[in-house]
Amino acid sequence: MESKKGLHYGWLIVFSCFMIMSLFLCIVMNCPGLFLISVTEEFGISRSQYTLNTTVISVAMMIISMNAGRIFSKFSVKKVMMVSSIVLPIAYFFFSKATSIYMFYVISAIVGLCMGLCGMVPMSTLITRWFNEKKGLATGLAFTGSGLGGMILQPIIGKLIVNVGWRNTYAILAALMFVLVVPCTVFIIKDYPSDKGLQPFGGAPKAVENAPVAEDGMTLAQARKKAYFWMFLPLVTLSSAAACSMVQNVSPYVTDLGFDPTVAASLSALSLGVLAACKVILGQIYDKKGSLFTTVMSLTCLVAAAACYGSAVNTAFLYAGIFISGLGIAYTTVGYPINTQSMFGKKDYSAIYGNVASFSSIGTAIGSPITSMIYDATGSYRMAWFMWAVVNAVAIVVFIALHKMAEKDKN
Repeated sequence: MESKKGLHYGWLIVFSCFMIMSLFLCIVMNCPGLFLISVTEEFGISRSQYTLNTTVISVAMMIISMNAGRIFSKFSVKKVMMVSSIVLPIAYFFFSKATSIYMFYVISAIVGLCMGLCGMVPMSTLITRWFNEKKGLATGLAFTGSGLGGMILQPIIGKLIVNVGWRNTYAILAALMFVLVVPCTVFIIKDYPSDKGLQPFGGAPKAVENAPVAEDGMTLAQARKKAYFWMFLPLVTLSSAAACSMVQNVSPYVTDLGFDPTVAASLSALSLGVLAACKVILGQIYDKKGSLFTTVMSLTCLVAAAACYGSAVNTAFLYAGIFISGLGIAYTTVGYPINTQSMFGKKDYSAIYGNVASFSSIGTAIGSPITSMIYDATGSYRMAWFMWAVVNAVAIVVFIALHKMAEKDKN
């Protein structure tokens, strides 16, 4: 099969992933903080009770991720994504009809399962199949959606909540997700380049003509025998917890500092806009500088951003935290799949990355609730920010050690 001239179809796969990130992951995972005050006041619940909603979503995503290898070895990635992209906005609509936080939890479980079936694991699998070159750039562009979507949507959502109420806002967002994402999964996404008569971007690996190409790397069973596999997973959890806390608690934190809710939403949107740009930048840095340098740089940014938030005595610290956090938070979407392939190869990528994504979901599940519990106990987010700074400083040291182990194992 020969590559066709012009725009490679793989970039349309990237566009579809971008739309899923912009509408699904952004709204479901990055925007709950905008609803926090309205929902907790109406239901008369604590902030930690509300943020457990995100925990339920993350646990459901984790369950799917743990079984990703089996699911995507038996079923077409396209078909799974297509069905889940239809069910997810329908389920999300019912947030607008919830009469208690317990109904939120049930709806969140369904939303989380759908997110797992059309989210990070299947999208990373598609990009791995469609790109042999520019994988970092493709990953960065695809995952930029959650940041760019947030930059555009968060001010709109903030105004909608004020003007039409949180319930109508949920309904409007559900309709938006359905109209803009479903056509991508139905009409654009394809499982393999061969479905369009193409080779992956960058060409196929060298092989005997008409013979299948054996993918490099390890099986999941082989990876589980490596110490650095088990070292990498908890680091993923901790970094995801810190990043999730920063994304979801910026808006209430800024509000607590005395700013108007619309200003808080705008600052939160700015943070996601910075994140969008940083995902593209980070992907290119991974392509040029490699895994070790780029990951250490990203984790250092997480440490510095958390320290800035914890030290925020004026807006200068907030803006510094927002801009520094971009490369750090971007690591949790761009860096994980690149590190996974770098250490373990393509052979059993879906299954291995499914495990990585499940531990990322654990981090997402516990990060914001831990931060909220610290707030409930102390009346401030500051202690939580300093805690995440220390945690990721330790993560830098551990990642350097496990990276050396992985490189030694290759040699």
